[in-house]
Amino acid sequence: MKVLFLAPHLSTGGMPAFLLKRVEALLKYSKIEIFVIEWKCYSDVYTIQRNKIKNLLGDNFISYWGEIDKQKNIIDFCYKNKIDIIHTEEIPEGFDTHNPFDIKLQEKLYDKKHPWQIVETCHNIYFKPDEEKLFEPNAYACVTPFHIRKSFKNRPVYKTLIPFPIDPRIQLPSTQEEVLSQNGWITKGEFHILNVGLWTPGKNQGYAIELARTLYDKYGWTYIFHFLGNQASNFKEYWEPLMSNLPPNVFVLGETNNTDKYFKMCDLMLFTSTWECNPIVLKEAISNNIKIMAYNLDHYGKEYLPFINPLSSNLKTDQLNILKTIHSPIKYKLQDYSDDVKIFATKHIDLYENLINSGVRRK
Repeated sequence: MKVLFLAPHLSTGGMPAFLLKRVEALLKYSKIEIFVIEWKCYSDVYTIQRNKIKNLLGDNFISYWGEIDKQKNIIDFCYKNKIDIIHTEEIPEGFDTHNPFDIKLQEKLYDKKHPWQIVETCHNIYFKPDEEKLFEPNAYACVTPFHIRKSFKNRPVYKTLIPFPIDPRIQLPSTQEEVLSQNGWITKGEFHILNVGLWTPGKNQGYAIELARTLYDKYGWTYIFHFLGNQASNFKEYWEPLMSNLPPNVFVLGETNNTDKYFKMCDLMLFTSTWECNPIVLKEAISNNIKIMAYNLDHYGKEYLPFINPLSSNLKTDQLNILKTIHSPIKYKLQDYSDDVKIFATKHIDLYENLINSGVRRK
C-alpha cells in the first residue's frame, strides 16, 4: 500500500506534530510506503517536526514551496507513484487564504475516475463543512469526537475517530533531579511549572503569567514557571506587552526540540489555552506522566476529565488549585495506555484497507 499525506504546511503547530506521529507509528507498525507533500513552506525557522519528517522519509518527502506549477503536478505525481490513499492533513477548502488549494485542482484530484481513495482530517473547530465543503472525500479521520457528533455529523461518508495517542515511550529515562541539575537548577525545594504553546491570545499565556505573579508575591521562588513555544511575529501585538512585565519566577525559553526534558523536570503542566481542537500537548503531558491543570473545554466532552484538574479563570481559585494539584497524587495510571501508539497505527491501517477493499467511490 502507498499512502500520500498532503499537508498545507509543516511549520510549528499541532497539525505537523500529528503528521509526524502518524509517520512514526506507520513506519513502526506497518509496511506502508509513505509519501509526504508539503503544499507550502511557511518558514525555514520553526521547522522541528518538518525536519524530523524529512529525515524519516528522505526522497519521499516533497515540498512544493507554494509553487503553483508544481502543485498542479500532484495528479501526475499520484499516478507515477501508484498512490492508493491520499490523506490530507487539513480540509482542502480550509487551507489558509495565503496558501489556497485551487478549487479547479481540487475538482480534478477528487474526480471519481482516479484509482485512489481520499481521506481528510480537520485540525480545527471553526471550519463549517455543511456551508463550505465542495468535494467529498471517501472518509474523514477525525481527531476529536466533536467533529463526529457535530461538525461533520451531516457529511454523507464514513467517519472514524483517530485521536493523537498517549505514548509513554517518549519519557526521558533520567530522574527529575538529574534533568534539573543538567539545566542549572540546584533543587532547594522549588516546584517547577510548565506552559507549552505558540504565544497567541487563544493559548492565553497572559493568564499563566498572572498566576505566576500571584504565587511569586506570596511564596517567592518556591514556584517557578517555564514557558516553551515560539513568539511568531504575526502575534507580536499579543506577546510583546506581556514580555515587558514578567515576574521574576517566569522563564521564557522559546521553541525547543526537547520538550520531554521539561516535562521530566517540571511538577505540573499548566495549559491555559481557551481555543483548541484536541491539543497534542495534553497527550504529550499525559505520556510524560505529569500532573495537569487545564480548561475542560466543552468540545472535549469527557475525554480529559480522568487526566486534568480544571482551571476556573479565577486567579485566587486557580492559585489554590495549583498548590493542591502539585501536592496531591496524580489522577491517572499511565500503564493503562502502553499500547496506544500501536492502536493508533492499526486504526489507520484498518481505515485504508477497508477503503481500498470496498472500492467506495466519492460522491
